[in-house]
Amino acid sequence: MMKNTNIRLFVKKTLGCECPEEVFEYIDCQNEIKINNMVSLKNKINIGNRLLIYVLDTDDPNFLKGNLSKLILIGKRERDLSGFNRLRVVVVTDKVNAIKNIAETIFRTLKGRDEKVHLHIVQRKEYQRLLI
Repeated sequence: MMKNTNIRLFVKKTLGCECPEEVFEYIDCQNEIKINNMVSLKNKINIGNRLLIYVLDTDDPNFLKGNLSKLILIGKRERDLSGFNRLRVVVVTDKVNAIKNIAETIFRTLKGRDEKVHLHIVQRKEYQRLLI
């Protein structure tokens, strides 16, 4: 289980979120969320009902090629329907270089994304520190 202080530090330091402190008074982190038949999130995090974070854990470039664009569009839809300001999609991996190139290409060419959707590729061990 992740501590709210660790989540706050990760969101601010690693993801670069500049949300005001009062937003972090409410943090809800759900584990192993099934998005569809193909994709499950490691975590879905709600920061102050303003920031929605999807955390996907994968080292498989082919999985990303087939599912990342769908995941981002599903997250964007949830963001809009639930009244969040932003969506951050975090891909946690041990293969940062390989995954980053593929993920960023998919993200750049995705139709329907906007400036309130952000993609982050994070080293697995950095993310696992949240569990401490």
